[in-house]
Amino acid sequence: MSRFIACSVGGYSTFMLRAALVLLALTAGAMVSAGGPSATVESFYIELPGDGIAITHGGDMVLGVGPPGVVLLNEERVRHGLALLTKLRNAEGEIVGFASELETFPAGADLLHENVIWDTDWTLMIPGRGSLYLRQQEHSGELGPKVVNTTLESGQPWEGDWTVTTTVGPRPDGAGVVVGGAGEFAGAGGSFVEIVNLKRFEKEGIMFGRVELRITIERPQ
Repeated sequence: MSRFIACSVGGYSTFMLRAALVLLALTAGAMVSAGGPSATVESFYIELPGDGIAITHGGDMVLGVGPPGVVLLNEERVRHGLALLTKLRNAEGEIVGFASELETFPAGADLLHENVIWDTDWTLMIPGRGSLYLRQQEHSGELGPKVVNTTLESGQPWEGDWTVTTTVGPRPDGAGVVVGGAGEFAGAGGSFVEIVNLKRFEKEGIMFGRVELRITIERPQ
């Protein structure tokens, strides 16, 4: 009899525990759907320099411009800018879209030596899915003193394995902002960071490595 009672109590306890877990799961699911947006994380990648289509700036930066004959941004109101057009890859390395990056730098700032923060806008076009518009503030950290200046002073290419998250805002947590989108991304918000993995830098201003745009897309329920 005592064994029967023990088994019955144990079975009842197990049943109650399972019921409680099911109820907790249902409650948690209701809280997720009722409170706040759902979020997904997706990354797009750029292999440098191979995925670059065109790059230009005011003509006084250490980065190269191209292809040959590309127009410089040398007029007064735009000469502190940079424009990049590039292909985009997914996590499997397949080309799935293309993007533009537009940067504006503070007038008179020495990007190789000073603690400079600048504004950057990304527009991503993913055919068959839609488009995303991203805004961030950037800071290159030790790129100037560690990589560029070393290359210019020695005349020899810098080689290594250096990763830096260049995004520093404008969100309080240091991330950039998903401003909006179209198609599959219509109504999207959220955040993102730009992560650069640099392998080589040549004195002609050519960078070798990979850029990752890691995007947390939020959609209202």
